[in-house]
Amino acid sequence: MGELELLKSMWAHKVKRNTKLIVSEVTYDQGKGHLNNDHWHFQVPYAFRDALDLKYEQRMKNKKPYMVWTQGPLLRFKDGDFLTSKSGTRAVQVKYANGMGWDTAVDQMYQGSVVFESFDIKDGSYISSGEKNVTQMQFLNMVIHGENYS
Repeated sequence: MGELELLKSMWAHKVKRNTKLIVSEVTYDQGKGHLNNDHWHFQVPYAFRDALDLKYEQRMKNKKPYMVWTQGPLLRFKDGDFLTSKSGTRAVQVKYANGMGWDTAVDQMYQGSVVFESFDIKDGSYISSGEKNVTQMQFLNMVIHGENYS
């Protein structure tokens, strides 16, 4: 199951969190956190846990508490978020964004929106290549796979 399909599988009237994550795993060692998403097109650091709806939560098993990373379906990239491609030749910055949420009026998931500016990086300069308006899910798809939504 792909990353986007995992999120879509959690879309329901009552949002359920899952222990399967859209990143390989979340780790923390020597004072630094990692999302272990090296296969993604853009560098998305540990600080983007909230944008990806990743939480470290207590669960119970046999009446004993334990901590585990969980995945929710509500993406929340926000104004000012800045990501650079792994190749270092492209960057994006979110100008305006609305997070995802359950729309009770139509009883379905509102996918939010992201208006972002794309930049080509050449010799250390950032050259704007335009502005795009997409859903939060489309933005995540671009971050993972590098699609350009022109």
